[in-house]
Amino acid sequence: MTFKDELISILEKERDILYELKDITFEKTDILVENQVEKLENVNKLEENLINQMATFEEERLKLMYNWGLDINMTLNKVIENIPDEGNELEVLKEELLELMMDIQSRNALNNDLILENLQWLDFNMNLISNAQGPTTYGKGDKKQSNNSIFDRKV
Repeated sequence: MTFKDELISILEKERDILYELKDITFEKTDILVENQVEKLENVNKLEENLINQMATFEEERLKLMYNWGLDINMTLNKVIENIPDEGNELEVLKEELLELMMDIQSRNALNNDLILENLQWLDFNMNLISNAQGPTTYGKGDKKQSNNSIFDRKV
C-alpha cells in the first residue's frame, strides 16, 4: 500500500468520526434546550469514546508519517503539495475535514453559550432561594434578626 493510500484510509476514518461528532454536537443542542441531563450524560460518554477513537487514528497518521520519513509536524497542506494526486482525492478529503471541524467548532460554541446561560439561570434561582428569608424582626437593642435561609451556600 502506498503512503497516499494509507493516508487516505486514515483520513477517511477520521472523517467518519467527525461526522458522528457533528451529529452529536447538534443532538447536544437539542438536549441542552430541553434540559435533559441524563441524555446529556449518555451523549457525553459517546462523544468521549469517539474522541478517543480519533486520537488513535491521529496516532496512526503520525506513525505513518514518521515511518515514511516525514516530519510529523508537517501540515496536511504541505503533505498534499508533495504527493502526486491526479484525482485531487486528498484535497477534497482535506476540505471535507476542515468543513466538518468548523461546523463542530461553531456548534460547540453555541452549546457552550447554552450551558453558560443555564448556569447563570441556576445561579440566579439559587440566589433567589437563599435570599428568601422570613420577615426581619427586631431583637434586643434594636438589632435586626432574620431567619436562616433555606440553603447554606458554602462552596
